[in-house]
Amino acid sequence: MSDLAAPGAMMRTRPLSARGALFLTLAFSLLVAVVLSFPRALIVWRTAAFFDSDDAMRAVQLRDLLAGQSWFDLTAHRLDPPDGTPMHWSRVVDAPLAVLDIFFSKFLSPEYAERATRLVFPFALLAALLAITGWLARIMSGAGARLAAIWLTALSGAVFIQFAPGRIDHHAPQIVALALALGFFLQGLDPRRASRLAFAAALMALSFSISLENLPFFAVMAGALPLVFILDGAAARAQLRWFATGALASFPLLYAATVPQALSFGSACDAFSFVHLAAMCAGALSLMALALAAPRLATIRARAVGVAGAGAATLASVLVLAPKCIGDPLGGLDPVVRDLWLSQVVEAKPLLALWPTAPSMVVATAAPVLIGLLAAIGFAWRSAGVARRRWLLMSASIAIGFVAGMWQIRVFTSVTPLAMVPLAAGVVALVARLEVSDLVRVALAAMIAAVVSPVGLALALPARDDPDAGAERACLAPDVLAPLAELPPARVAASFDLGSHILAHTPHSVFGAPYHRDNHGNRVVADAFRATPEQAEAILRRAGAGIVVWCPRGKPVSPLVKGAPNGLAAMLARGEAPAWLERKTLPGTPLLVFALRPVE
Repeated sequence: MSDLAAPGAMMRTRPLSARGALFLTLAFSLLVAVVLSFPRALIVWRTAAFFDSDDAMRAVQLRDLLAGQSWFDLTAHRLDPPDGTPMHWSRVVDAPLAVLDIFFSKFLSPEYAERATRLVFPFALLAALLAITGWLARIMSGAGARLAAIWLTALSGAVFIQFAPGRIDHHAPQIVALALALGFFLQGLDPRRASRLAFAAALMALSFSISLENLPFFAVMAGALPLVFILDGAAARAQLRWFATGALASFPLLYAATVPQALSFGSACDAFSFVHLAAMCAGALSLMALALAAPRLATIRARAVGVAGAGAATLASVLVLAPKCIGDPLGGLDPVVRDLWLSQVVEAKPLLALWPTAPSMVVATAAPVLIGLLAAIGFAWRSAGVARRRWLLMSASIAIGFVAGMWQIRVFTSVTPLAMVPLAAGVVALVARLEVSDLVRVALAAMIAAVVSPVGLALALPARDDPDAGAERACLAPDVLAPLAELPPARVAASFDLGSHILAHTPHSVFGAPYHRDNHGNRVVADAFRATPEQAEAILRRAGAGIVVWCPRGKPVSPLVKGAPNGLAAMLARGEAPAWLERKTLPGTPLLVFALRPVE
């Protein structure tokens, strides 16, 4: 522990024990989260609404599992039928959701059991995240920083985004897995606690089995061990062995538990596959080899050469098995679909792309992370020994997240909780310099944390309302889709954003949905809606479509309308329809619903 832990010790309040203060801080932070998110939780409970396409799709996948679909069958059979779409998700997140659903089904109807699951799951993960970031702060800077980190994480905006009521996608579990893996890794940087690195490796494997979104952070962590070996030589042997042992035990086990046997030797760039298993095993074996060869690698130069060889072996495994995976994991996405869908997704845009329309959001998102990064660098500069290495690793982890977030804004939801740890330590160190009572220090720390937090900045900075947001969401509401569910099951052609919600709220199948593996179905939607009415009819009949749905309350210029003023989408947006479409009058919904007339 560095001398920077001293300010943290000064933050302890005498009337409460350390455990009591921790419990009170956690309870109060969770209470604030409940209050802030209660309106949304109420909507989920009352209406079963989904606020994100991925949550709707996860619910569909969960229902299929509970209905008897195989654990290893990840095909969304109602997405682009008749073959369906193989999803790049795994069943790992479905498992706890299924357990909760089955539990609540003991005393609730199936509909309300699912709603209860959708409320409890993100809340439990939020509680875990708060506790873990507090634990991280204690590792780095002491008990006082732990309480401040919990409070800052509660104000990081998590409750509004990945941990919001109803959120059951994989992002929240991945954020928790990342924070927990980092904590064990930071502990393992102390040679006396090298065994913790095995737990870090196991959590990395668990994260990989869910999705690959934590890969940049894990690359930083895994890259730290060879650097430690170069500097410390044989003294780092135990650290190399423990991490390698954890990886060699966990990665193959979770691979076998989540990847279908038929795909065991296939390589996909967008999900845990053989190329990733081979790379991790090659890297782990290389670390084990370095540990064995350590006595013979007596100089820094010799160890650097050995590390370079280990890195080359790991890279070679990727280049031999799937060189395309070195680049964009979504490289197989159809260019037309990329332009019409992915380029329009806000969370996939660079952060600065939002500056013209939402400058306050950019500042509230980036500033706390940047301040946390600067604080971590400052602590690293002033520390020594293991403490310095921990702060350097924390700095590198936040830095890679900040850079990745500038490329794709969604990464900020992963890196922000990490940045709250050094930010909390900085706040504690600042107020510890003041000649005031402990109670005043606690109050000042809480106020400063609130001001510099993402939520605090978002409230303080002027915001611009999006007049189209409510209108666009209106077509996704359960009561709006309920009349559509009364029609006989058919294949529906609708815009990308409607796809998952139609699957979740109706018995219909859809062609398009916001998923990069659905190239064929999304091209049917893209081509049909942008084609002339005559061409669109041929495309839809050839695909076997039975229903066309259009949301008249979307953005003023839908990507499907823009650039195709004479297309089917533009015609529907004007309130017109070709003769081969028969309007279905469905009371209670603003949706424009048409059935394809029989061919005479």
